[in-house]
Amino acid sequence: MEQVNQVLEIINIVFSAIVGVAFGFQFIYFLLFWLPKRKYKEATDKHYVGVFITARNESEVIGRTIKYLQTKINYPKNKYEIILLADNCDDNTAEIARNLNGEVKVTVFERHENDPKKRNVGFALNYLFEQLLPDIDKYDFFIRFDADDIVDKEYLNKMNDAFSSGVLAAKGYNHATNMSQNMTAGCSALWYLKDSRFNCHSRAGLHTYVHLVGGGMMFAASIIKEDGGWICTHTSEDTQFTILNMKKKRKCRYVPDAIVYEDQPSSLKALLARFIRMGHSLNHLFWTEGLKCLGRFFISFRYWYLDMFLNLVFIPISLLCCTWFPFFYTYMIIYNGVVGNMDIMNTYLITLGLVLGCAYFAPTYIQAFLTIILDRKRMKIPVGRQIAICCIFPLFMMVYAFSLALGVCTNKQKWGKVTRNVQMVDEKLLKEVDEWNC
Repeated sequence: MEQVNQVLEIINIVFSAIVGVAFGFQFIYFLLFWLPKRKYKEATDKHYVGVFITARNESEVIGRTIKYLQTKINYPKNKYEIILLADNCDDNTAEIARNLNGEVKVTVFERHENDPKKRNVGFALNYLFEQLLPDIDKYDFFIRFDADDIVDKEYLNKMNDAFSSGVLAAKGYNHATNMSQNMTAGCSALWYLKDSRFNCHSRAGLHTYVHLVGGGMMFAASIIKEDGGWICTHTSEDTQFTILNMKKKRKCRYVPDAIVYEDQPSSLKALLARFIRMGHSLNHLFWTEGLKCLGRFFISFRYWYLDMFLNLVFIPISLLCCTWFPFFYTYMIIYNGVVGNMDIMNTYLITLGLVLGCAYFAPTYIQAFLTIILDRKRMKIPVGRQIAICCIFPLFMMVYAFSLALGVCTNKQKWGKVTRNVQMVDEKLLKEVDEWNC
């Protein structure tokens, strides 16, 4: 039995080293929060922008989103158009959008795909840009929004500044429309704010690649022209798109003053569903592209490949953290307690306490509270609610890790209708967002 325990010890040391390296890089980004914010020179030219949305059964929110993009954006109305792809809809999403064609042009495409393997956002974008490719030269760059996004009125201007400075692809600052709705929505919003504040901000300060995400993504029309359309059809098409741009040495940057407000899950069920989908798709991408990134790093010694590998490796690590470590420490504590090795048992108990306290709870609390302190002006929620969200944030992160682990173990996820917090997107909310923009 001692030999078995020694083997388990060696395995645990190896797994602990892997986890330590991955978290160590994230800790470095956290320590670099003091780097100055990346700013782009104000552009003199206003480029023509294609603002596009892919939607599946979004009749509850699509009208509000398009109206907001038409009326609230501080950008010349003749310099952008709104493009909607109603993908496999069985409601009136497309009809609502067509009826809103006005000063800002609204173009609507519909896709009906019977092949279940092609019913995801990646293939929807592939279809959309097949339609746009013949007229691609009229666009300078594109911006992607989700059907429920509310956008800072200067969003297009800020992305236009970045594009004029030579940036070919970028992401903005991800905020939430419903951070004050309840604790679930608040923690989910804080998770995205933390990513922008530390990971994106530090990568921007280091002038390395930033990982693109769907809502608010900007990319040059020249990318679509060069690639012959949208070729990233994985279920995590935004991460695949980032990797593609890395391979072709196209700048992917962070624009911190371009703010997009997104609806966050307000129930545990919706939260689990989002992270399980994320875990499943990113796990598949890790084994198909993530490992290749590690190989490319050792061939080219370009840091951004290692960074992407370490970002994707968190998905299988979440499974490791939810299975191996609970098993190992529970087994060792119980075994040594049963055989009477009380000193060894106490050593494992102390080690477990130190790991949870110093390597998990303390860093999680520090990041949460520091995010609140640094971005408090953008949150617009009571101080008491901010503190409460921070206090339960470690529990939220446990749910996050557990959900990713479930995603690793689940079958293929489908793109279906997303439950929206319609009650949080009324005129009062739109007025509040306008005040945030001021």
